[in-house]
Amino acid sequence: MIIRLIPLIIAFLLLGAHFLRSGHVILGGVSILAPLLLLIKKRRMLLFVQWLTYSGAMVWIQTTFSLVQQRRMAGVPWVRMLLILSGVTVLTLFAGYLLSSDIVKRQYH
Repeated sequence: MIIRLIPLIIAFLLLGAHFLRSGHVILGGVSILAPLLLLIKKRRMLLFVQWLTYSGAMVWIQTTFSLVQQRRMAGVPWVRMLLILSGVTVLTLFAGYLLSSDIVKRQYH
């Protein structure tokens, strides 16, 4: 089961770094600490962390669109940034999906 949590931890660390870089210290701290909620073996905690993960993916989607628009307007290269942020978004979505697996659900009551 621990292998299924590694993408989640990476996704939240990346999200935390994104928020901290933007100056949102509280959101950064929440993002970095969010995987620790899974230590509480309740189904609602699992669902809450999954919801946070999908919300994080929405943040990445919004950030991607915003940065692509800014870079295109400035006339600077944007495709590589689009590919990187799309990869981070897919990783975050995949991490949320892994939380819905039967192996993980069996650990939470």
